[in-house]
Amino acid sequence: MHKYSDNIERKLIVRFFSSIGFSATFLMACVALINDSYLLSVTLYISSAVYVWAFCIYTKTEMSASAILYNLYALMIYLVLTGGAEGTGPIWIFIVSPVTFSIRGLRRGICDIILFLSAITLAFYCAESFNIYSYEPAQFPYRIILSFILVALLSGYYEHSRSKYSDKIIALSQKNELLATIDPLTNLPNRRYTMNKLTEFKSNHLDSNIPFVLLLADVDNFKKINDTYGHDFGDEALIHLANIFKESISENTVASRWGGEEFLIALPNTSLSDGINLAESIHGALRHLPINTPSNSLNLTLSIGVIQSVASRSIDLDIKSADELLYKAKKQGKNQTCSL
Repeated sequence: MHKYSDNIERKLIVRFFSSIGFSATFLMACVALINDSYLLSVTLYISSAVYVWAFCIYTKTEMSASAILYNLYALMIYLVLTGGAEGTGPIWIFIVSPVTFSIRGLRRGICDIILFLSAITLAFYCAESFNIYSYEPAQFPYRIILSFILVALLSGYYEHSRSKYSDKIIALSQKNELLATIDPLTNLPNRRYTMNKLTEFKSNHLDSNIPFVLLLADVDNFKKINDTYGHDFGDEALIHLANIFKESISENTVASRWGGEEFLIALPNTSLSDGINLAESIHGALRHLPINTPSNSLNLTLSIGVIQSVASRSIDLDIKSADELLYKAKKQGKNQTCSL
């Protein structure tokens, strides 16, 4: 099953925020320079340079994200300490919460927000205590901090809701993916899934000379079984057969329902003799594990064709070759295996 990852989205997010961060800080640096606020201008130019660096290393997502956030935090602390332009610097801290949660997610975002809030509170205290900047009215810092806490709580709640919704979407996607690749009756992989695996096995054969073996099996006299015992029993017979396959194969082997009463088993990185041995093992299991009918018990039998893949041959031709051997087994009396 496909593994879902948010790496691509996270790279897009860090590129977006680094671009926005650079544009905003560079513009404000130019404005500060025009207004003769040289210290603020230099600080903003340095900050914009960090955003450019974060953009350039966006493929290193964690490093880029940390550069964006801690550069933003440092700039906010500086604005709180100095008051920024005419005491409006602290207003900018409200962008911290949504940016933090967007980049860090909920759990790490909460930790960063707590650290940032502690730093901002300390910055307000230092600004007043060391006469760096005096805010008027005196209640201004408290109101800013309280407002920031409320915005952080709302941002955290939104991130929590978004994360839960995203998890539901991923779970639904995985369920749909499973339904699209699993036969609902036998719970074996279906033809679509198996063709994808065969393409992978064929690629390994071509690139690394790792062959695979195919077993194509068909239930003998299945129409007669359905006519005699009914289609419900026929379904039970297929489920019984699927369970035997599951118990007989190894972890890397793919046993699938190919269609109707036909099954295909693919064994990667193995020899023809191993495939024949597996076929004989399945025949033996069917002899020892009959299925109960309404009146007695019935031993299912299979005709099986076994081939080893050929690098120069397409997957379709591999399957056709196995199919020809299967029908050879049918013509020779059924309940047997034929191979090249």
